[in-house]
Amino acid sequence: MADRYFTWKRFQTLLIALAGGLLLSLLFLDMCYADVPSETMPGTTDHYSIKFSERYQFLIFSFVTFALTIVTIGYYKQRIMQIRLCILNSLLLLFYQIWLVVAFFQLHEAFTFTVASLFPLIALILLLTAATFIWKDEVRFMVANAMAQNNKRKK
Repeated sequence: MADRYFTWKRFQTLLIALAGGLLLSLLFLDMCYADVPSETMPGTTDHYSIKFSERYQFLIFSFVTFALTIVTIGYYKQRIMQIRLCILNSLLLLFYQIWLVVAFFQLHEAFTFTVASLFPLIALILLLTAATFIWKDEVRFMVANAMAQNNKRKK
């Protein structure tokens, strides 16, 4: 029980959880919106928005990358696997962000993208930062083991 509590005190776990929170929020937020002058009532505007969950490709990307962050947190005892999952998720997020840029150029110029469209990029940066902290922890652990084995041989 104490071991599970200790994993949440690590900075890299908090970074991964923050990235997961950003990716989870994509399931509920708007990707873009447009305020178009109303044809039925002159002088007013109609508000149109597209959610990430309304486009199946973005829904799948959001769900898969979120699920991968949850799985990554679960591998807190296997640091090398955790690093690999962070890198895999970062690659998926890079493709996700590229796809969002393509969608930006394909949509009508009346649409304005929201800040949430940058969440995959922010999550990518958080996961890569977490991977570097995990690697630093693993190197410290390997050095400590090597020193302990070296001390046993000397005795």
